[in-house]
Amino acid sequence: MFRALCGYLVIGSVIVLTPGAPVRAQDTPPERRETPAPGAVPAPVATPAPAQAPAPATTPVPVQGEAAPAPVANPAPAQAPAPVATPAPAPVTPAPVAVPAPDTSPAVRSKEPIGGTSRAKEQGGPDRIRGLIASVEASSIVVKTRDGKSVRLKVSADTTVFSLTKASFGNVDFGTYVGSVSRRLGDEIYSPIRRDSLSWLHMGLELRIIDEDLRGIAVGFTKWDLGSESVMTHGWVDDMEDRVLSIKYGPTDEEETDVEIPRDVPILRMSRGDRSLIKPGARVFAGAQKGPDGIYAAVFVFVGKDGAGPAM
Repeated sequence: MFRALCGYLVIGSVIVLTPGAPVRAQDTPPERRETPAPGAVPAPVATPAPAQAPAPATTPVPVQGEAAPAPVANPAPAQAPAPVATPAPAPVTPAPVAVPAPDTSPAVRSKEPIGGTSRAKEQGGPDRIRGLIASVEASSIVVKTRDGKSVRLKVSADTTVFSLTKASFGNVDFGTYVGSVSRRLGDEIYSPIRRDSLSWLHMGLELRIIDEDLRGIAVGFTKWDLGSESVMTHGWVDDMEDRVLSIKYGPTDEEETDVEIPRDVPILRMSRGDRSLIKPGARVFAGAQKGPDGIYAAVFVFVGKDGAGPAM
């Protein structure tokens, strides 16, 4: 009976499996997806946990009796190549400028009083010719000098002509530009004008009051040819004491000449002139240069006007 029961069971299973089509994987119904209901809030998406750094390898503990494994040498980090050192430019040291040591010696002041002839410049420039005009030609004049000689002077467009007219001492004031030929009076005769240093007194042989447009002409202190102690001074009136003028020609206290102007010496006004003043009989003072042919060429000519005449 047991065998019969087993036979029935086998037959039944065969019956159940036999009818119908074989089951295939592609016939499996698709997985059902739930559609969220309208207005439903979707479930938040889970943010994956950040990856964790792998745990450092542990050093195995050696078993008793076994040799300890050699430690694994960690490779040394790669080192950056050393930067190439750029040589610093050599500093340029300028050559030291030699500074002269200060002069610690006391200032040496000349013991010679102001106005000494030794301080005057030496005579220079053209020759000086004084006299009366004897004749006038187209390009020259003949001057009869004080010693009776006749000298021919070429006169050209380059010759400068100055006129001299009468003036008075009342025209002189502080700052007036003047010129004077003078002679030192003596070793013991000093100027009445007071200053830090003594000044020798000169006697004026003439005085010229010079127009402002000629201010600065021939400024200075020069030896002259009317005696061993004679000088020519051009400058401005810096001080006055009665008829004594301090004629200053430089910035220092010693660049001046004290000149007394006697009442009988000619006082003239010096101005620019022209060739129309050059006439026979006129008194002249000329500066001329002698050429290779022996004839003088006039550089400048002072011509007296209205009875005046140069005394220089």
